[in-house]
Amino acid sequence: MFFKASVILFLLLRASPLFANDEQAQDPALIALPDTCVALREGRNCYADIELNWQQDNIGNYCLRDATSKHIMQCWLRQKSGQLHYAFDSVESISFELINSDTGKTIATTQVQLQWVYQNRQKKRRWRLF
Repeated sequence: MFFKASVILFLLLRASPLFANDEQAQDPALIALPDTCVALREGRNCYADIELNWQQDNIGNYCLRDATSKHIMQCWLRQKSGQLHYAFDSVESISFELINSDTGKTIATTQVQLQWVYQNRQKKRRWRLF
């Protein structure tokens, strides 16, 4: 009985904010809001106004780009934070990267997921004359 109570107490204390790791306590460097786009049917384009926000501890030169095509969407010079409004129009999920434009190193990534209300479940139709 004592062993179970001490294990439960340890788990409760471990989950408290006092024992949180620094990695868990930090805010993500790049956030997409909303992070999910919902289309009516599978395979159709999803449309949403996405707000991409980023924040860094140090002032620097940063760029936001599409992770797949590596197309640079916008850059900021000598900034610690930035915001970009993006018109999402896609049939698949898209990932974004925040890079340091001086080094080319990827600092943070985020993704806008795509979901559907109705999935395509079309039955194969076989035509017969008789």
